[in-house]
Amino acid sequence: MASDRGYTILLSHLHRPVSNLPLSTIQGALAHYLATTHPLPTPLAATAITSPFYLSQPFTYEKLLSFCTAFRHATHLKHEALVDAAKTRSKVQSLLGRSMQSAMGQWVTDVIQGVHGGHPVLRLTACSGLLWGVEDLRVGKKGKGGTDVGTARFGVEDETVVALAEVMDTYAHSFASGSSTTGVEEWEKEFQPAGQDILSLALIFASQSLPLVTDSKVKALPLSILARLLTSTISSTFKAGTFLSSVSASVTLSAEHQVHISQSSPLSQTLQSLSSSPLTTSIASISRLTAYILALLIDDPSSSRLNEGMDTISDTLEVLRTISKTVEHDWISCPLASATDADIASDSKDITKSIWTTLKTLLFAMIMLGEEVLSTTVYLPPGSSDITPASIALQILNTLSHMSFVISEFGGVTTTTKGFEHLKKTFYLALDILAQGDGEHGDAGLKAEAYVQQACFALNSQRAETAAASPRQAKQAFVLASIEQLVPVISDKCIRNWVWGICYPHLSDPSHRETYESAHSVILAIFAAHAQRQQQHLAGDNSSEFLRYAAKNPVTSTASKAKYLTDQQCNVSILSAVMKCDNETKSKNVGTGGEGTVRQPITSHEAAVSATFVQRMVPFYSKCLIENSADGKLNTSQLRLAYAALVRSASVSTFPTTAAPGDKHTLAWYCVQMLLNAIHSLTPAVKNSKGKEKARDQQNTDRLHRLHLMLIATVSSLPLSLMLLALDEIRVLITAYAPDDSGADASAGEGAPQKAELLAALFSELVEKTGDREKEAAIHWWYKYRPTLVPEPVAEDGKGTRAGWLWRPKGYEKRGDLQAAKGAGEESQQNPVLPRL
Repeated sequence: MASDRGYTILLSHLHRPVSNLPLSTIQGALAHYLATTHPLPTPLAATAITSPFYLSQPFTYEKLLSFCTAFRHATHLKHEALVDAAKTRSKVQSLLGRSMQSAMGQWVTDVIQGVHGGHPVLRLTACSGLLWGVEDLRVGKKGKGGTDVGTARFGVEDETVVALAEVMDTYAHSFASGSSTTGVEEWEKEFQPAGQDILSLALIFASQSLPLVTDSKVKALPLSILARLLTSTISSTFKAGTFLSSVSASVTLSAEHQVHISQSSPLSQTLQSLSSSPLTTSIASISRLTAYILALLIDDPSSSRLNEGMDTISDTLEVLRTISKTVEHDWISCPLASATDADIASDSKDITKSIWTTLKTLLFAMIMLGEEVLSTTVYLPPGSSDITPASIALQILNTLSHMSFVISEFGGVTTTTKGFEHLKKTFYLALDILAQGDGEHGDAGLKAEAYVQQACFALNSQRAETAAASPRQAKQAFVLASIEQLVPVISDKCIRNWVWGICYPHLSDPSHRETYESAHSVILAIFAAHAQRQQQHLAGDNSSEFLRYAAKNPVTSTASKAKYLTDQQCNVSILSAVMKCDNETKSKNVGTGGEGTVRQPITSHEAAVSATFVQRMVPFYSKCLIENSADGKLNTSQLRLAYAALVRSASVSTFPTTAAPGDKHTLAWYCVQMLLNAIHSLTPAVKNSKGKEKARDQQNTDRLHRLHLMLIATVSSLPLSLMLLALDEIRVLITAYAPDDSGADASAGEGAPQKAELLAALFSELVEKTGDREKEAAIHWWYKYRPTLVPEPVAEDGKGTRAGWLWRPKGYEKRGDLQAAKGAGEESQQNPVLPRL
């Protein structure tokens, strides 16, 4: 190798602090000779790590990256050289010679011996490159198997951990001692290493290699100190959230009254420094390592350092919350918050794009940390640490709340389309943990209630801080989505004093769709939670309730008990339907209504107050849903689900100890009657309209059809006695579709599609959604009135047409009376299946 002129030139440039050769040339030469030097690469590795070229201060990211890449590429080159050599060997040489794994392992060991004892930053950089190269070989190329270097990898991992530990000892002493370098005396600074940015550069390379090291070896490091270092690095990457502090001073109005940001403005310079920083380009790996370290701190609940780990996690999340709060404050107070794309000058759009890129990068980093932490804390046993998982979840929700104006760019947290899945997972997991509370039996939603009050207060405060509608609407949607999941564990007092005031202004305002729909979802969650609490109270007081009932109805003890138990069975059936509808309305159910999250049994007084509040809400919300049946508001599916849930809740909203037996379901029928009144008020307008009112009449027709479907959706939510009354009203409405002149049903007329949809919805409601107790009566009702609802047209040959068979159950024979239909369809009554289905 001494005669190799290229090797000699490489050594000469390595011994110079500054070289006139491009960095890529030295990198390539170093990788080549590390892979091909004979007999050992150890001397060259030792020369490179102690060379003035790489040791010259200050360290730069480009030079360290070149050094790391050289060792990674050298691993690939050595492997390729061994593969080529194996092709030229004879079978005897292959059998007696060293295997590929053994040869690569020995080469890796020789390189590690060469870098041993060098500068800790360069050692960490070299080991990172070598570890990545070894990992590349293990994975292998596409379609080919990998090569494992065996125990030699353990040596690389050991050296990586030791090098990082030395870097922390040298450059992070202030974090270990709990002090800050800002307060160090001048004489003490003289003894500190030059260039404090060295620590950040070292952490960049550690973030790329440390996840490849075995967990047990990583745990040998002072993880709490390392986590604080990484958190500080993330904070400095985004300038502690102050990178938008100069927005207001940098924004001007152009002659065309558009927002203009000069390229020489403070904001532009700040964004330029952020985008060019190696920390920004490496923030993904730094955040991933931070999340990994935080998870390691608490992965063993029996560990003695669990409290220390939870403290570190809490401190990290507090830093992120402070950053997000600063960013939110600067954003809502700047002109860009209320500017649309058309309001921004064309020469300033690149700058605004850079702003949003930075904001989204910050959100990604927060989500990465939050998701990993929550996924680990969820397995901690109750009472295992002073800082609880619910406290951690609360910090994460507060952080995300501050970033809601960025989250809205991804469609928010309630979007049903495929979007930012990790965001949704973090959001709903945090809500689930918060709803579970602290302790073995939960804390009865105390932390959840505190969060709701704080979030509602923040919304009210933000109205006074900014006039920009976009960030305020985004935060409203976020808060409402949070409250919806926490309703089952917060008190009725909190709902009355805080939640209702947040929802009410948005129930009839569809201008911001996410907020509008979230407000309705919260109201429905309130009704569902109230029904659950009423049933919980009722189940805990069954015996005393029965005694009061029997005293008021002294018929016979057996009759009283039978009627009472029948009523209870009906209520339980209604309750299960309420929860089923609630699950259908929001597919992202996080289980906040499950076991362990339900509040403690409420007293009779609390239940009575709650019932009174809900009873007052039912008439209002019934009217509200009817008003929202107009075009451009809630769609048909939303209206049907919402009104059915309202009726279910109204059926159990009357407090059982104060309601007379005849008044038990008054509110449920009130909702039905409100709907019937609205239908009757629109019907004349549809029938008598003509001329210029045709367009408006079409809107009325569509709305009337939605109201019909809403009425049908309530059938399965009503108790048996009210269900039959509602079915009679529905029969009148459907039969109002007049037959045509030929005597055929309206299915051939102008209202054919609407009537067919009503019949299909009604049949589905009766067969699929009614309870076992009501299904028998529903099927009997259907058989009785099917000829009226679906009269059979007669063809010219006197036989029934295909339309007449459309609504027949299997086994139905063509007979003219109800008894024949019931006799022939005896079996189908048990399992009514339509040919069309």
